[in-house]
Amino acid sequence: MRNEVPKKMFTAWGLRDDKWPSMLVGGDGPLTYNDGTVDPDCQKKFYVITACNFEEAMAIYHLRQGWDPYRPEGRPTECPECGVLYYSKGSGQCWSCTHHS
Repeated sequence: MRNEVPKKMFTAWGLRDDKWPSMLVGGDGPLTYNDGTVDPDCQKKFYVITACNFEEAMAIYHLRQGWDPYRPEGRPTECPECGVLYYSKGSGQCWSCTHHS
């Protein structure tokens, strides 16, 4: 039995008065610039998604937004470490092991 990869946290942010979030950010905090200032569109945290990788988080985000299904970049390819399909041209994060291209 393989070791399960720990899930990553993604947060949905938007303007304080908006009904729906306008962006999904990796991690628990808002998007910040190199100088440390917070993106002005990150006034309110709407919800948290825990997922194995970026593509899984975006699929959930698209469902919650009521959008068409998320279409990852590129075609799925076999992970060189564990053999499952993952999107090497997208995030490059394998959902099944620690490989990152």
